[in-house]
Amino acid sequence: MRFLTRTSNLIDKVVQWLVFTAIFLMTLIISLQIIFRVFFEALSWTEELSRYLLVWSSFLGASIGIKRGAHIAVTFFTDQLKGKAAILSRVITLIIMIVFFAYAGFYSIRLIQMQVFQISPALKLPMKHVYLVIPISMFIMMIHSLSGLVQSFERGE
Repeated sequence: MRFLTRTSNLIDKVVQWLVFTAIFLMTLIISLQIIFRVFFEALSWTEELSRYLLVWSSFLGASIGIKRGAHIAVTFFTDQLKGKAAILSRVITLIIMIVFFAYAGFYSIRLIQMQVFQISPALKLPMKHVYLVIPISMFIMMIHSLSGLVQSFERGE
């Protein structure tokens, strides 16, 4: 099962780099948009591209939060649990998360199939490329959750 943990860690490093790059490009493009709007003629494609970069960085950034356990959670009741009850609570939570990510990933693929002919107005980019981040991020979050589940059993947490 170390393979799963190593895979999760590697994916996390790649995603961190992708999110950083997307946010950097988004900042650059928005700055370019402001400069052109003030001094020249506005660029029509900048707003659309920055929006798509925001979508990609948000979904991929959510997977980073899953890996680190950084998402908001109400833990009042689970913090009171000790021993096997705490382990069981964590395992059930991770299983529910895995099922949700699988379900959301499956239906996001169906969404892409329905939008296969849709083209973005300014960039003329197929929208399937924009929506592709949803199943990718759901798959990544599923891997991180599976890794957490395996680690819970290995440590007897």
